[in-house]
Amino acid sequence: MKNKSLIFTIIAVIVIGALIFVLNNYTKSVQPAPSQVAENNSPSNNEDQNTSSNVNSNTTEQSEPKIGNQVGDIAPDFTLKDLDGNTVTLSSLRGKKVILNFWATTCPYCIIEMPALNQFIKSHKDDTVLLAIDLGESPSKVKQYLEGKGYEFTVLLDTDLSTIYDYQVQFIPMSYFIDKNGIIRAISNGAMTYDEIEEYYKSISQ
Repeated sequence: MKNKSLIFTIIAVIVIGALIFVLNNYTKSVQPAPSQVAENNSPSNNEDQNTSSNVNSNTTEQSEPKIGNQVGDIAPDFTLKDLDGNTVTLSSLRGKKVILNFWATTCPYCIIEMPALNQFIKSHKDDTVLLAIDLGESPSKVKQYLEGKGYEFTVLLDTDLSTIYDYQVQFIPMSYFIDKNGIIRAISNGAMTYDEIEEYYKSISQ
């Protein structure tokens, strides 16, 4: 009896061992090796990265210019009154070249620059608008200064200084050259001669 029990025990151990061996082999065959997982995922990750890179690149290329006060930005829109009380809105001038000149009657360099600006606009008034934006002075004071000078450009009044804030004008005279699409193409800091105005003007004449 003891021998039979021993034989049965040995057989049971062999059978159990065989089952464990078979199960282990089956499990290994079903689960991919770590290296295989990395290789299979690697092309997918690269593809996702390439797709993401292309999307970002396309987005950058196709993105519209932002509104701002730097070269390449869309010039901030505004509506101001001229000396006769008529309103002028910048965006309504799309299709024309626009020069914004920030100035004041108390600015000596502005006074020096104005004859050159007037000479320039007389030669380019068919497709160009020059807006001389006075900074916060009363209409009567501006009219008194301009009286008898014969300037042919449009003078606007930034009475609440909101436009100078949008353009972040820190000193005057300061001029912005805006193309037909409303994009700032050049900025002049300081008084310009006639030749310098012509040179800046080339940036919006292309």
